[in-house]
Amino acid sequence: MPQPSSAPDAVRALLDSAEAVLFDFNGTLSLDEDLMARLYADAAREVCGLELTPEEYGERFVGLSDPDICAALASGDERLAARILDHLCGAYLREIRREPRIPAAHVALVRELVAAGTRVAVVTGTLRRLLEPALEDSGLSGLISATVCSDDVERGKPDPEGFLRGAELLGAPAAATVVFEDSLAGVAAARAAGMRCVLVGPLATATPATGAPAEVHPLGELAALAA
Repeated sequence: MPQPSSAPDAVRALLDSAEAVLFDFNGTLSLDEDLMARLYADAAREVCGLELTPEEYGERFVGLSDPDICAALASGDERLAARILDHLCGAYLREIRREPRIPAAHVALVRELVAAGTRVAVVTGTLRRLLEPALEDSGLSGLISATVCSDDVERGKPDPEGFLRGAELLGAPAAATVVFEDSLAGVAAARAAGMRCVLVGPLATATPATGAPAEVHPLGELAALAA
């Protein structure tokens, strides 16, 4: 189902009333879910002999934190989970330095929000050691006021802890905060935090049965806002 032509205008109107914006990272600011699926499949196969298809990754793991995904793949074996995570981290940093995944249009959108006085943070289930190099390389590190990573919370999405922490760091009330997400786990976390949510990526243009829940704004492409 294609997104309505008025979707970008509706989201811009939402942003006009926002004090703060919280961006998810993988699949939202960074267009890298295909990369994550491939790297997790490589790590699962090479570290513990498991086969993980892109479909299984999408159904089971998109939106969850990297530590939670690795723990699930390792069936709770902490040492094995740490090996999977280390494999993933090394491969991810090599790949994004070879082919950056944060589009210039996304950087321009963040710059536009900051110039308008909107406070911006990243709230992600990935590790700080993966997030910070990507933000630095893209030029976003000088624009983002705060980051909340899986290192900083006890419970990952769909728990709202990360989003609530992000709004707290920005000094913004939940009701005046807008979240951008690409996963249903992230949407659930945003709604549990009492925040308005914009859904981007494949789910935003899916059928109503599998796409955006009620009271969530489907956008499609984040770049549509960078006019």
